[in-house]
Amino acid sequence: MKRRTLLHASVGAVAALTLAACGGGHSTGTAGAGSATLTIGMSSAPNSLDPAQIATGPFVNYLDPAYASLLTRDADGALAAGLADKWGYVGSGNTTFKLQLRAGVKFADGTPITAADVVASLKYVQKGSGPAASYYRPLTFSAPDASTVLVKAPSPNPDMGALFTPAFVGGAVISPAGLKAPKTLASATFGAGPYVYNAAQSVSGDHYVYLPNKNFYDQSAIHFKKITVRVIPNINSEVQALKSGQIDFMYGSPDVAPTVAGSTSITTVKKPTTWAGLFLLDRDGTVVKGLADERVRQALNYAVDRVAITKAVYGDYGTPVTQPAMPGYDGYSAKAAGMYAYDPAKAKQLLAQAGYAGGLTIPVNYGSFDPTTSKLVQAIQGQLAKVGVHLKLTAATNFGGWINDLLTKKYGATVLSPGQGGDENYYAQQAGFTKTGLMNVFGADDKDVDAAFTELATSKAQSAGPAAQALTDVITSKALALPVSGADTIVMYSAKLKGVKFVPGTAFTTSDTTWTSR
Repeated sequence: MKRRTLLHASVGAVAALTLAACGGGHSTGTAGAGSATLTIGMSSAPNSLDPAQIATGPFVNYLDPAYASLLTRDADGALAAGLADKWGYVGSGNTTFKLQLRAGVKFADGTPITAADVVASLKYVQKGSGPAASYYRPLTFSAPDASTVLVKAPSPNPDMGALFTPAFVGGAVISPAGLKAPKTLASATFGAGPYVYNAAQSVSGDHYVYLPNKNFYDQSAIHFKKITVRVIPNINSEVQALKSGQIDFMYGSPDVAPTVAGSTSITTVKKPTTWAGLFLLDRDGTVVKGLADERVRQALNYAVDRVAITKAVYGDYGTPVTQPAMPGYDGYSAKAAGMYAYDPAKAKQLLAQAGYAGGLTIPVNYGSFDPTTSKLVQAIQGQLAKVGVHLKLTAATNFGGWINDLLTKKYGATVLSPGQGGDENYYAQQAGFTKTGLMNVFGADDKDVDAAFTELATSKAQSAGPAAQALTDVITSKALALPVSGADTIVMYSAKLKGVKFVPGTAFTTSDTTWTSR
């Protein structure tokens, strides 16, 4: 099975935090740094700099400079060394994983990193309210000696190593000094990365500055004398900043990517990575009784013209999909692809059979800070209205607001911003469709999903693909979501940057700390 990391938004119980001016007692220097600087544009400020609280997805750009992870990904997408240089499963059954720390690694404050420190950091993230917590809560951690960490899962987990890469945050080890004063983690960094957050040069909500860490174990890997992450809420303003050289990198959208096509100074790359549509949260009918009826959920899937919506919203940067998996990956099912042809008459028939001939109303929250998401949800709203289903939309202007709305459990469905992972692997479907999954805020349970998920979790490499497809078939046939489009992740960057690319088998670009300037 191709291992793809998860691109998703946070559903942790966090509000947008004001970042205080605090340096965390870390030391900085310029050893190994060149004269080049790097400026990254982001559409939203982080809800926190605390690895246990921060939203993930593109927000890893706020963590990567300051927090080295236990493991990374190499150019082929395979697991690679980070703070740990040896790793792997112990015994059979995919339940025990061992990490061996590389010799001589230190936190930015100069304190040596021990296995006990790693265990303490993982336990802190495990108890956090950020997106990582749900993945770590079932696990137990121990340090049999100063350099060895053992991780045990209560049930088989075929992809445990991914948890210690940047995408899952928990591998970003926090120093004892940070754990002793957890409130300071929101506004300072206490990691072991090549850079350190400098509050004195930063302005919360506007720009975040990172300077070289003189205690980083590989000074030759520090390529910039300064990394700045700028918050530019308007994507058109971001493009202008990129064109004028004020920023070097940004995430694009189907609306703005064509505006730089043909430019010799800007490079655009894209990769199909996410499925977009309505995530049907209330599958037990707590808020919207009708959503507990499989016929109603299937009706929603028949009621939308995916081809028309995809063309209108994504143009050349999307593909119509009927399932929560992307074409070209193991979990993509040919059977599921043919389940929901556009058929509004059938949608009305199913609604009538379920007792909703007069229609029903579904409250939906979404992030209006992403213009593509706004266009998508409005297009879905328009088409569902034709069969009598009315979406009552609530817009959040930032990530924190979207998270807070989601956790109120007042909404029967949501649209993730900028999109939810289309991964077919263990973590992607666990997050949305198992009882304790990250996105399953109502705790909806389904025995058929559980059985198919268990089959995937315990499968051997040769049977992982069919098991992933079987799980996709269950999720799709029961209409546990309303996928509409497979959306591309788009990045646009200055041609002066080298090393920017999507890591094979993942939904992420290479870390900003690995880029260099021509």
